[in-house]
Amino acid sequence: MVVAEAQIPVGLVRSDHVLGIDEAGRGAVLGPLVVAGVMLPRTKLAHLSQLGARDSKSVPREKRKGLLAEIARDVKIRVIVISARAVDGENLTQLELQAASNLIRRFRSSSDSPTDRHPLPITVVMDAPVSPRALGGFRDRLAQRCGLPKKELQLYPRADALHPAVGAASLAAKVVRDAYVTFLREKYGDFGWGYPGEKRVQEFLKEWLERHGEFPEICRTRWRAAQRLLRLQLFPQSPSDSR
Repeated sequence: MVVAEAQIPVGLVRSDHVLGIDEAGRGAVLGPLVVAGVMLPRTKLAHLSQLGARDSKSVPREKRKGLLAEIARDVKIRVIVISARAVDGENLTQLELQAASNLIRRFRSSSDSPTDRHPLPITVVMDAPVSPRALGGFRDRLAQRCGLPKKELQLYPRADALHPAVGAASLAAKVVRDAYVTFLREKYGDFGWGYPGEKRVQEFLKEWLERHGEFPEICRTRWRAAQRLLRLQLFPQSPSDSR
């Protein structure tokens, strides 16, 4: 059965400006987590949708950079890059909460007029980083941190596929993360794109661990994929791994 995904109504955006927020690299075991924000006037949302701003996973990798360059003409973009070691040392949801609140505060304080000190009124649309049950608590904490009323914080599952501003943020986060990963591969060698399901990632981690006795600093060592490889090296005959 095919279920069509309805768009989030643009009419739900109450302010003159909308800020879309999304991330790339949440599930990676290698490389950074990137959280991006894309802000634009509400009147330009339809044009953004026409340009093809949508979930970056639905855009071929070789076309993402060009599409983002076209989108960037009409929007403001900011990104926060969080290293693998920083991810290791903090709760992932807490990191996304901090990044989102920082982006919101930065965008609200930005103004084309240097004499305007009033925070810019915006509506935030964000891809939900938590389960529906935890969504209310996450929104409460985000509102407290960023100073926006909760009614201006709209969090939805799959918002990157349903709202053009979040789709553009998804694209920005992915393009920036890809650039970081490409740079890191020049230093550490080819490790794919950093996701545990990739065969090249598994091979890279195994080879690095055998050669150096520890994981590289670009590895999230608390991730299950890394911990399993570490157990296999320390206890190669572990019954739990031979089932």
